[in-house]
Amino acid sequence: MRSDCKASLSFAGIAGALLLSGLLYYLAFRTALPAPLQHLHVRPLALAGSVEGSALLGSLPSLIHVTAFGLLTCALLRPRVLSALVAGAAWAGIDLLWELSCANDQAWLRVGSDLIGVGSVPACTYDSADIVASVAGAAAATCIAWLVLKVHSVPSSTQERQE
Repeated sequence: MRSDCKASLSFAGIAGALLLSGLLYYLAFRTALPAPLQHLHVRPLALAGSVEGSALLGSLPSLIHVTAFGLLTCALLRPRVLSALVAGAAWAGIDLLWELSCANDQAWLRVGSDLIGVGSVPACTYDSADIVASVAGAAAATCIAWLVLKVHSVPSSTQERQE
């Protein structure tokens, strides 16, 4: 198996593990679960109140989200550090837009939902720590990609051009 294919599988595996840990976090520490989990009638665990007041634990889902989806996107594209950086930055940008929409009660999202006939938009709360966690997630995706590529000895783009 080629080293870039191994790297892609590693990225996907790490992303899957991160997404599973994010799901477990939501089940253990959040009182308000995402809509898909609510539709499944899943109930949060008793630990839900233990993260209140903790900026680090409260923003952990944003860090996990950007890191996992950055790595997953990179696994689907060419597995390189630059791909991980760009993918992480794109997902951080999406999270940034979401947080900024929460700051003004999702006015732009409500206009868009009215235009296409969607009855409601998800509720959210603005938290500047989530923006910081998203940027940290992009950096984490880049660092993890660098480590995985180093382990699998995938040549960098500049090395490929020299050969």
